[in-house]
Amino acid sequence: MTAVSIGALAASIVNRWAWWQNALKGNFGPMHEGEPQQGFYRTRFKGGKWEPVAIWLDDETGKWVAYRAGREVDPGEAWNFCRTHPITKEAYDGAINGQPFPDEDETVAAQVAASGHNSGEVDRADEIADQIEAALAGMKAYAKIGDDATAAKALSLRNRLNELSREADKKRDELKRPHLEAGKAVDAKWQPLVKKAKAGADQVRDAIGAWETHKLQEERRRQREAEQALLAAEQAQREQQADVAVMEAPAPTVAPVETAPSPIKPTYGKAASVKVVTVVKDVTDWPALAVYMSAHPDMQTLLRQLAQRALDAGRTNIPGITTEEKANVR
Repeated sequence: MTAVSIGALAASIVNRWAWWQNALKGNFGPMHEGEPQQGFYRTRFKGGKWEPVAIWLDDETGKWVAYRAGREVDPGEAWNFCRTHPITKEAYDGAINGQPFPDEDETVAAQVAASGHNSGEVDRADEIADQIEAALAGMKAYAKIGDDATAAKALSLRNRLNELSREADKKRDELKRPHLEAGKAVDAKWQPLVKKAKAGADQVRDAIGAWETHKLQEERRRQREAEQALLAAEQAQREQQADVAVMEAPAPTVAPVETAPSPIKPTYGKAASVKVVTVVKDVTDWPALAVYMSAHPDMQTLLRQLAQRALDAGRTNIPGITTEEKANVR
């Protein structure tokens, strides 16, 4: 073989890895189904564990060869599913030896690898509980995240916890649904009766309340008239004594006696008490009311929520607040 042909062959061999080497850097070249590129990759079935894939062109046969997790597979089909997931040779070797990929959370990798192996003797709720506890214990590694690789692994653990949460909730819903349907049937029969009778009772209550309010207003009117009459009598007495040399102390006035409304006693059922309360009739000055209530914790919470809603809607220059940019992981 001439020097030229040897050099061409060497270049050809080197170039077989070029696509994969560039893909490792995020520079993916043209990809065509069934036309593999030599390199190391990984793939998985939906919801399953990642498995290492090696693809190369056999020099002796001139045919493509592919192995997935140590078993020979169709090169074209393997390429179709692994081509967007190149991995390093070191990651491939580690995975072949049973180690998780460097960017995988160990707890997640172990749980995914063991999924589907329940013998049936273990209650699924207990199994999920154990997996959740293991995943929560793994959170210690991500108490503080200092690089993108750790953030990606932490996200895997978060996704696993969400997955376990959804599975547990799905099972809870499945077991609870028959009871809910039975409850709905009971409600459909009895709730209309409950609501109809309660609505009637509330209507009667409101009518009684209107009458008691009318009596209260009349009593307040009589008290005001009595106070005005008393003041007028005192004024007249002072005017009559204006020419008297020796002024006598005025007689003490007696304020009207406040009496609580009497309870209502029916001939059937329990008695009802009547309590005088003061209620807001109307708001005449919204800004003044807002300032007065602004120190209340509930008001502050509401204002904070309204301010955030305004920010979310794109509003700017909202007075009375400071803002900061924050990365929100969804």
